[in-house]
Amino acid sequence: MKRLIFLLAILVTPLLFCTQSHAQFGHVLDAVGPVNQSMGGAGTGLPLDGIGALHWNPASIGGLGHSEMGFSAMAFAPETHLSSRVDANAFGPGFPPVTMSGTTSSDTDISPIPSFGLVHYDPNSPWTFGLGGFAIGGFGVDFPGSTTNPILTPQPPDGGMGFGPIYSSFQLMQFCPTASYRFDNGWSVGVAPTVNWGNLSITPFSAASPNPDGSYSPGNSADAVWGLGFQTGVYYESPVGDWSFGASYKSPQWFQDFTINTVDHLGAPRVVGIDLDYPGIVSLGLGYRGFEWVNFAWDVRYIDYNNTDGFQTAGFDATGAVTGFGWRSIWTTSFGVEVIVLPRLTWRTGYAYSQSPINSSNIFFNSPAPAILEHHLSTGLTCEIGDGWMCSLTYSHGFEHSVTGPWHAPGLGPVPGTSVTGTLATYGLTFGVSRSF
Repeated sequence: MKRLIFLLAILVTPLLFCTQSHAQFGHVLDAVGPVNQSMGGAGTGLPLDGIGALHWNPASIGGLGHSEMGFSAMAFAPETHLSSRVDANAFGPGFPPVTMSGTTSSDTDISPIPSFGLVHYDPNSPWTFGLGGFAIGGFGVDFPGSTTNPILTPQPPDGGMGFGPIYSSFQLMQFCPTASYRFDNGWSVGVAPTVNWGNLSITPFSAASPNPDGSYSPGNSADAVWGLGFQTGVYYESPVGDWSFGASYKSPQWFQDFTINTVDHLGAPRVVGIDLDYPGIVSLGLGYRGFEWVNFAWDVRYIDYNNTDGFQTAGFDATGAVTGFGWRSIWTTSFGVEVIVLPRLTWRTGYAYSQSPINSSNIFFNSPAPAILEHHLSTGLTCEIGDGWMCSLTYSHGFEHSVTGPWHAPGLGPVPGTSVTGTLATYGLTFGVSRSF
């Protein structure tokens, strides 16, 4: 028992120090672990590893047919660009006196994204238990200030028209003790309470009312909070073993309000805050194992941003504070293929499509969180090295996508003669080690 507790401590500790993940279904991570990542995130109805099963469908952990412990880490590299243009006199006569435009790249480093999973399967019992811990989403940018890119020029009290440098870091981790029960007719049910940890920093903090001089306070003193939720699911394997089906519901993850200690324009202490939760997710999945050496998985998800605190209508309130990110609820789909190339070597590839929760009407408000990717490809290998040990490596790519919309001003709405463009592409390399027993 002491050895198991020590091992779990080693696995959990890295999760508490991971940086933000630039997720690919809005701010929801599209997949966890190298196996699930290589399948494009598909796995609700085809459990292939403990980490992916614990994340997407608690009922499916019994479908693994063995106990498993696994750990993985993803090196995630986003390429984020922010462009803007303001025509001469767009904000009034002589402001600006000439047309201004520019493009700035985010100085964002490679982010480590860890995950682990532990599943205990007993063939003589209908119960299967598990414990998962993974980064489940986030966003982050680091745009330096600019004299030519209008949106990154100093704030108006300092002689510019923009926000100055824009920085954000939003990290989300989830832990899920899980239980699944198998019935004799091929059906399984599962449930998992979810315990979440979040860390948020945004500068300037436009979700709070401006200072008396019209400037937004910085929000670079991060706040960490806890949140709770639950996940439940069903899983079915056909009697002949070819087809399998899964469905799950992950509730909204309800977080404490983020409160950040900052200062006003005169340096006096000030506290700002935001209510920012994680959306509810409905997942449906289908799996097929009818071929000797090829398996298929297909998932469809609905991510309910529109009814999630913090992601509702974008705009300015009467004080000039931004009311929300304005994300719409989205549909996503993932498809993956697993090919057993050799008895000890398995190759997988996957594709995922996601609607962008951000459109032209609200891209201006999402400069700190341009989560706009739509198309994703991934491929990976798993090699069995003996005694149940397996090593997996996966490469994933989110194809570049841009969204352009107008600049918004408090009390005015969209400003003619202006534009803001967010552009994002992502690259990821995931390595994992697991053992089946």
